[in-house]
Amino acid sequence: MKDGLPSNIVKTVTTAIDNANEELRTINLQIWNNPEVMFEEFKAADLLSSWFESKSWTVKRGVYGIETAFEARFSVREGGRTVCYNAEYDALPGIGHACGHNLIATSTLASAIGVAAVMQEKQIPGTLVVMGTPAEETGGGKWIMANHGAWKDCDVCLMTHGMSSFSTPLFISKASWKFRAKFHGKGSHAAGAPWDGRNACDAIVHAYNGLALLRQHIGKDESIQGVILEAGKAPNVIPDYAEGGYSIRAKNSKGLYALKERIVPIFEGAAAATGCTVEVFWDALYEDVLSNRTLAERYRSYMLTELGLAAEDMISIDESLVKHAQNGSSDHGNCTYITPGIQALFSIKAEDMPHTPAFREAAGKDFGHAEALRAGKANALIGLEVMLNDAFYQSVRAEWESSMKEAGRL
Repeated sequence: MKDGLPSNIVKTVTTAIDNANEELRTINLQIWNNPEVMFEEFKAADLLSSWFESKSWTVKRGVYGIETAFEARFSVREGGRTVCYNAEYDALPGIGHACGHNLIATSTLASAIGVAAVMQEKQIPGTLVVMGTPAEETGGGKWIMANHGAWKDCDVCLMTHGMSSFSTPLFISKASWKFRAKFHGKGSHAAGAPWDGRNACDAIVHAYNGLALLRQHIGKDESIQGVILEAGKAPNVIPDYAEGGYSIRAKNSKGLYALKERIVPIFEGAAAATGCTVEVFWDALYEDVLSNRTLAERYRSYMLTELGLAAEDMISIDESLVKHAQNGSSDHGNCTYITPGIQALFSIKAEDMPHTPAFREAAGKDFGHAEALRAGKANALIGLEVMLNDAFYQSVRAEWESSMKEAGRL
């Protein structure tokens, strides 16, 4: 088993998923045709939870701090390792499933079907988990769930994501953090008694300019964005309140924390310079995806040797590290700081990038569905190898621990 799973196990996985194709396509389209934005994914959560219940899985709804989250568990024998697959199903406001989360849910269902079939046939000890994770789009659903204890007993956590024009097992993302700043001053008549006021508009403009000055001294892989949301209502009144929304990104979470330490004094200084006070509220932290190369290499191997993907359609991991590095973020990264994992990307041949109408249309097509199933098969196979191959899992775990030490987290 050093070079992968036996052919009979591969066949059981692929056959089980192929036999469920029609059922999975129906579920896929139900989610795609009924887009629900973050924290409002009631139909999708019920659809998926009910499906698992119909397959005799143990399902808990409304878990880990989110009403539309769920956890489904399956086992046939006690003991063994725990393999988790994440399902996303939230949509974007206004343009529906333009990030293809219906395909993520479908791919995860496929993986669950494939792994469960082998567990039943071979009576494999272990636990199979599907985590229903809402609000990936800006809501930081996995950040919330992780803070409530999700994934702590999982030995790996796997998922997929559709991409417009390429496939890779090693998703390279950035760490991201959004925050709001609220300045409180003192109102007064702008002409009659400006000396009695404390100008919150001046404070937030000072902070905005401070961020602009900082930008020339940050790394090439770091970024700062911000907008002023409120800064007064009338020109003849000294504004007593101002508010801004901001987003920062860095190569990894370690770099993001360092960038935060440079940003906070800017807001404190702006408040001090204007005689105001400031409150800074940090929202969901999106950690970078700490991609496990051992898992990714095996995923790629199964794709090329067992699942019919051509080598030119999934370039080597070394090439992918350069060519396919992304500026975006995913809250799946939070999971990979808890347990080893990957977020493989599969091409759906969309005419534009995610978060566009063209990508939404591609996410509803048969081709995207077929590729979601293929990715689900590969993830099923590496999940089963985690359960069955001690040496393979030890390599996965050793790499993860090394990455965590490098990140300063172990």
